[in-house]
Amino acid sequence: GSDLGPRALSLALQAYAHPGREARFIANVDPDDTAAVLADLNLSRSLFVIVSKSGTTLETLTNEELVRAALVRAGLDPKRHLLAVTGEGGPMDDASRYLASFYMFDYLGGRYSVTSMVGAVTLGFTLGYDALMELLRGAWEMDVLGEQRDIRKNLPLLMALIGIWNRNFLGCPTCAILPYSQALSRFPAHLQQCDMESNGKSVTRQGKPVTWKTGPIIWGEPGTNGQHAFYQLIHQGTEIIPAEFIGFRGNQRGLDIEVSGTSSQQKLVANMLAQSLALAQGKDDANPVRRFAGNRPNLVLIAEQLTPYQMGALLALYENRIAFQGFCWNINSFDQEGVQLGKVLATKLLHLLANPNEMDSSQAVETLLLQHAGMV
Repeated sequence: GSDLGPRALSLALQAYAHPGREARFIANVDPDDTAAVLADLNLSRSLFVIVSKSGTTLETLTNEELVRAALVRAGLDPKRHLLAVTGEGGPMDDASRYLASFYMFDYLGGRYSVTSMVGAVTLGFTLGYDALMELLRGAWEMDVLGEQRDIRKNLPLLMALIGIWNRNFLGCPTCAILPYSQALSRFPAHLQQCDMESNGKSVTRQGKPVTWKTGPIIWGEPGTNGQHAFYQLIHQGTEIIPAEFIGFRGNQRGLDIEVSGTSSQQKLVANMLAQSLALAQGKDDANPVRRFAGNRPNLVLIAEQLTPYQMGALLALYENRIAFQGFCWNINSFDQEGVQLGKVLATKLLHLLANPNEMDSSQAVETLLLQHAGMV
């Protein structure tokens, strides 16, 4: 559940990784996903970071056993290849099973854990200490900016209020995150979890039903790919979709070429700015098919280059924006009770699968579902 942030940042900063080091992620209990990740690894040169705050998460422990079994089949001692990131004193804080344990704060939700040991162990291994410190410095400086009392200097609060305007006053139910950087390909997915798990609430902090709309639906893809996929609806569809563009003046790797007088990076940025202008200004035309209404809300975030420092600042910008919006809506952005019911029911269904003779009439619905799935 906490892999989206570290995965998004690992991909975003792959250009800065030490030679010969890369991070792969297994966060799905689907055994095919685990098998695919393990398929071409040199296990003798691989380090596995097992992440679970409680040390009891069934999906994580199941994947860990698959990894341990693969290591044993390769003639390796699992303990020498496994690190634990967990709560201090928990079941996984066990020196007999792990090479080392790193602790996370017990109050820290998974979606906010990238800059904790959850993300730092993996990112520190691939990027090195100095780059990790730059990432944290960028995040810290944005956190400090979020404390500015002058709203004109408080970028996270400004973005939060723009989002409140779009959601509650313009009535827009969604928000598209559109990074013009392939390195940020998984960043919208991380923000989707961070925002929707935080502010997908219908009860105030006082336990009363809210009487206003709360968190928007967050989605997005990197440009320019998205231009050929869903921008048509953003420009001319009946639903108004606020868009947030993220771009960089320079590329990460320094490899580029000029064609027709401009570089690829210049073309990328020009495309981003053109989309923003088109959404804002629209276009009148005698042919209604070619008419663009314009006045479609969007904002542009642009930096010099996607470095570890800028990535940390970008991450903290959105984390603070989400928290500020939760304050405005008077909801608790730091719990996630909505995900618990499915976990409880999944545990019940697993018990039925393991103990089919214990089924009774009170479990008729669960049994019927399992029968339809061909599992009993």
